[in-house]
Amino acid sequence: MESLNKQQLILLALLVSFVTSIATGIVTVSLMDQAPPAVTQTINRVVEKTIERVVAAPSQPASVITTKETVVVKADDLVIKAIEKNVGQMVRIIEQIGASENKEEGFVGIGLIVSSDGLIVSDFGIAFQKEDAAGALLPEEYLGVFQDGERVSLAVARGDRDAGLIAFKIVAEERGKEKKEPKVFPAPAQFAKAEPKLGQTIVVVGGAESTVVSTGIVANLLRVDSETTEGGAATGTPQRSATTTPAAPSLAGIKTDIAGAELVRGAVLLNLSGEVIGMSAGGGRANAVFVPVQAIERFIATVDAPEEEKGKEAAPKLQ
Repeated sequence: MESLNKQQLILLALLVSFVTSIATGIVTVSLMDQAPPAVTQTINRVVEKTIERVVAAPSQPASVITTKETVVVKADDLVIKAIEKNVGQMVRIIEQIGASENKEEGFVGIGLIVSSDGLIVSDFGIAFQKEDAAGALLPEEYLGVFQDGERVSLAVARGDRDAGLIAFKIVAEERGKEKKEPKVFPAPAQFAKAEPKLGQTIVVVGGAESTVVSTGIVANLLRVDSETTEGGAATGTPQRSATTTPAAPSLAGIKTDIAGAELVRGAVLLNLSGEVIGMSAGGGRANAVFVPVQAIERFIATVDAPEEEKGKEAAPKLQ
């Protein structure tokens, strides 16, 4: 030891430290294998906590992981929602023919609730008068059957043969005699603001005894030339005068690819958003041509209008 210089002493100390650490490790591992499980678990917990504290150091900001989910909406789901949204606003109209002691009842069409006070719109063809063998007109009355099964008496409020539409109001006196509480009507049907597009998917809801649904597309949009008066209202007539100016052709019918034989009078035409875009009514009904909602809105506006105002605005006619 005395013959060793300073550098050799340092190397010797390093060698002794290295051998001592190896021996210490070997002894520690041997003791761990022989130690009870409780001691081992405690040591492992200490090691885990130490690692967690090192990883979650304050100087290291936590990372935020954002997960994006893509929701796939199926066309079937949209059709179901559109039906559920409107079936409560639909009324089955029953016709009663004959004297009070010998009335015959029969389904004649579907009506759509279009106002909060229960105004019902349907196909004008429902109100065709029936005659007996002698040519005498038979008395007719109408009933409305709601989705909950309640039956109410209906009275014709207005009919427009050119528009192909008819409006009914509930007879309040009949409801009073039965001592029923005033009916709370479903919210009026929601009308589409925009015109449909060619190829757009549509849903038709009708059915005589139960709800029947058909799906298809818009096959054609039928338009007629309109004219605008000085006040700005579309007349829908082809004649021109000094007080009218040409206007853009107005939508007069929506043709679909659904067979006309499958449609009941007043069947409702919907888009996939559940908005009403038309009704099976008027002269084009047999050819699966629906009256557009724009014409229905014009007709509704005339129901409570003064008599002198009714008829000022002619409905477009299909050629």
